Amino acid sequence: MRQLHLAELRDSWSAWCGVSVAFIATNFTLALSALTQLTGVEAVRSGALDFWQSAAFTVGPVLNMAFCALVGAAVIGSSTSLVVDSRRGSLARLALTGATPGQVVSTIMSQLAVVSLACSLVGDGLALAVFEPTLRYLASDPGETVAVPVAVYAAWPLLLANLFAVGLSLLGGYRQARKGSRIPPVEALRQATGDVEERMTPGRWVASALLGLVIVLAYLAIPALTEVRTKETFSNIFLTGVVILVVTAALLARLAPLLVGRVARAWTRLLPSSNPSWDLARSTTVAKAARLTKSVVPVMMAVGLLFGMVAIGQSMQSSLYTSGEDVQLSGVGAAAMLTFLGLPLLVAVAGGVGSLIMMSKQRDAELALVGIAGATPLQRLAMPVWEGVIIAVTGALLSVVMVVLSVTFLAIALPAADFGFAFSPSYLTFALALLACVAITVTATVVPTLASLRKPEPAVIARLVAE
Repeated sequence: MRQLHLAELRDSWSAWCGVSVAFIATNFTLALSALTQLTGVEAVRSGALDFWQSAAFTVGPVLNMAFCALVGAAVIGSSTSLVVDSRRGSLARLALTGATPGQVVSTIMSQLAVVSLACSLVGDGLALAVFEPTLRYLASDPGETVAVPVAVYAAWPLLLANLFAVGLSLLGGYRQARKGSRIPPVEALRQATGDVEERMTPGRWVASALLGLVIVLAYLAIPALTEVRTKETFSNIFLTGVVILVVTAALLARLAPLLVGRVARAWTRLLPSSNPSWDLARSTTVAKAARLTKSVVPVMMAVGLLFGMVAIGQSMQSSLYTSGEDVQLSGVGAAAMLTFLGLPLLVAVAGGVGSLIMMSKQRDAELALVGIAGATPLQRLAMPVWEGVIIAVTGALLSVVMVVLSVTFLAIALPAADFGFAFSPSYLTFALALLACVAITVTATVVPTLASLRKPEPAVIARLVAE
């Protein structure tokens, strides 16, 4: 059995390398948070840092680890799903030669453990490289002067973070491994030659219904929440708005197979164009529903969470001024939001990049086919660029739903509590987040295709068929 595991690991290493960016990002965020938290605790214990000024070094890393664990488990599960999908043929051959579903699961899980441990070394190195700059950044809050704590280097926080990351990998990948092992061999071989469609399963519908119920209950709770105007009322409205933002993100992620393709198809049809590259990219991207869905959700979360948190915070601040309250809220800007959301967003974006890289072989074959049909090299290069733009814009449009639902709650709840309401979004934050996602997605779609564009089209198609 050991020889089988080693052989499968050798055969699948290129597939795991395609999604390794998600594993590295998860290990990096957990390791950096662990080192920062240890440094903060030691600084408070020694008296070098005041307890009331230590939240960014003590509480913040714990929240980051919790958020990164939640996002990381989902991203790793999606990454494992991509690898399993790309290995349908190999898994089918294992089953046809007598391997049981349990043995198939054990081969995938062993690969997960090895990949996570290998990526932990890279993640630890990156965390150590940016550790001290991170401490200086956390101490640079413009609202107050905080001494930069002395960096504490220790092996045991890194070891615990790595073990936790391995546990997340096994937890996030176990369901996908079992799912892959239960597909009949003939069906697995059929799926290996095409795009595996992602559908609304009963579990997705149940989760969507529960998440939608949470949002509805939050709106129904407005009368009870605003019955008496106090300082806590304002804080509770703020926190409920944030909860609605996060829950809406989870709801849209659950409904992604139902929404993403329709949204992409709707807005791309509104743009009349005679550009053949745009027309081909639009039709191909929308047709590859599973590929589009896995790529759009991380962009939606990145843009929506950052823009939404800043919009909620700045709208609450403007509402205070409108109500005649001369109170300055702290930590409502984009820089402050990145302190608490930057690492989870990094994990989400890394998952999106990994999915785009993993699907590059399909993209190579598509570009080779249009080359055989007569497309010029420049048109073939433009197609993945347009695909990256479609992914980013579709994610940004869905992120607007997150912001609208959370800000609408504020617009209803604040007047009900006798506060004024003033919508004050940071359109610059939205634009910068969108441009960053466009740059990332375009790079992740274009760069992996450059090598294949220099090869003869029949050779590219033959390679995909052989695999």
